[in-house]
Amino acid sequence: MTRIAVAGIAALALAGLLFTLSRIDDVAVEPAAPDNRLPRYTLTGAELTRYDVQGQPALKATAATLEYFDDESAQATTLVLDVISGPTTPWHIEAPTGTLKPGSREMRLEGDVVANGNWPDNGEPVTLKTPTLWVDPDSHTLRTDAVVQAASRTRNGSATGMNANWVQHDLHLLNNVKMRYEATR
Repeated sequence: MTRIAVAGIAALALAGLLFTLSRIDDVAVEPAAPDNRLPRYTLTGAELTRYDVQGQPALKATAATLEYFDDESAQATTLVLDVISGPTTPWHIEAPTGTLKPGSREMRLEGDVVANGNWPDNGEPVTLKTPTLWVDPDSHTLRTDAVVQAASRTRNGSATGMNANWVQHDLHLLNNVKMRYEATR
């Protein structure tokens, strides 16, 4: 009896194995999509300078890593950007990441973006914090539609959206602007 039971169990196990092996062919195996997003090159500790049409430095940047892709897009991490306008640096910007779309010169900075500049009316230093910031070297502008926190010695506030032109030395907080002014002694 035990031989019959062992032979029966072995026959069932063999039948189960053959059934499983016959079903493997029915499973659709799709090859992985090729990764077209591998960078053409990656730089670490990158230092970049962008020049204007007169050959003068317009932007200086450093990045912990910079990846450049075949479609002419780029991604940077731990980005520090200095905007240069004549002999001054009106904006010093730091961001965890920055991207450049294919064929574009406009950079999108993301993360906890911090931009240090000056109020245009009195030249007082101001720090702006926002989750996203666009830097356009062709129109000389910084802009965002996101919430912006502004902090300086004499005023602190918030807004939704901001535009700044570093050549014209202007700064516009756009919507839902709330500002608190501090008396100075």
